[in-house]
Amino acid sequence: MEPADPARLPLALARFLALWESKRGDRRMPRRGDFSHEDLMPWMGVLNLMAVEGDDARFVIFAGESARRYGKEMTGKRLSQFEPRSLADAALADHRAFMAAGGIAMSKVVTGPFDNRELRWTRLAAPLSEDGTAIDRYFVALEFER
Repeated sequence: MEPADPARLPLALARFLALWESKRGDRRMPRRGDFSHEDLMPWMGVLNLMAVEGDDARFVIFAGESARRYGKEMTGKRLSQFEPRSLADAALADHRAFMAAGGIAMSKVVTGPFDNRELRWTRLAAPLSEDGTAIDRYFVALEFER
């Protein structure tokens, strides 16, 4: 994962990054409560919400488009529960890199197996913090290539 650069992101993800930045203001990270349902409407279906659990994270919300492409629902499950194991290992490595970055939005172009075929998508991870210091949740906005 690398620091998110709006010039290198698909338009929908650049717009999500701009929303995250606007909610952050002069703070290091916004809180989850800073985002209304209406704010997030343009990304419904391609937006995951993750709860940090140390070196792992749990899907509070697994994006509907991800469930459709992956072939199973992951809400309530951890990154470490992805199958095949290679997908779980890659997701966990990205989670750990994101957490180590300390509160900046990061992105990555990913290729992985979904529904017995390789798919490519861009992932934008945007941290959230209730106390302004520790990342306790984060959004993952997705743009799948057709």
